Amino acid sequence: MAVSPLTLAPCPFFASASPAALQFAAAHMDVRHLRRREVLGDAAAPFAGLGVVLQGMVQAVDLTLDGKEVALMSVGPHEIFGHAGLLAQQPLALMWVAAGPSTSVAVMPRAQALQLTQFPELVLQVARLASQQVCDLLGWQKIQAIHPVGARVCAWLLHQGARSPELRLPTHAEMAWRLNTTRESVTRVLQKLLADGVLQRDGEVWHVAAPQALQEMARGGER
Repeated sequence: MAVSPLTLAPCPFFASASPAALQFAAAHMDVRHLRRREVLGDAAAPFAGLGVVLQGMVQAVDLTLDGKEVALMSVGPHEIFGHAGLLAQQPLALMWVAAGPSTSVAVMPRAQALQLTQFPELVLQVARLASQQVCDLLGWQKIQAIHPVGARVCAWLLHQGARSPELRLPTHAEMAWRLNTTRESVTRVLQKLLADGVLQRDGEVWHVAAPQALQEMARGGER
């Protein structure tokens, strides 16, 4: 069942889309309502098209060689997912899982998603998003080289804070995997930063209250 173009309008990906492109996307998308931990597609045929999160959050999940589940990426409301694999010669098969109790997504099969290449403005958007994801991943890799773990977490907070004064952190488990440490270590560092007044928290939003102290700790200094 097709979705309304108005449903896709809040998504920045479609902000510059022509009426024809928006109509094509809406006509080839279906809405799926997912329960917490419900997988989009299945293990035999993981989702490989283009999706838009309408409500809630989805995560790209994979298993390490020792069988541990890791969240590779989180996608929130009005963000797209699946675009990184559309034009790749060897796309990575990802398992997309609902991360909230009430998640709704609009999804398009791969064949129709590839037809979006007919619309140059959408291809440019895919290229921009994919390029930013590459830069983000390189940023994570650079921060992973920092020791000790506390300095690594602080360096990542500074990196994120450079974009916006309001920080919305991923789960501690996701941060731990990306920073090559443990969830307990991430939690311990964040609790200390809160207790010392370096960070402040208002619900899901975090603020850097003492940027100079955070910079010192990112360089390995104690406080």
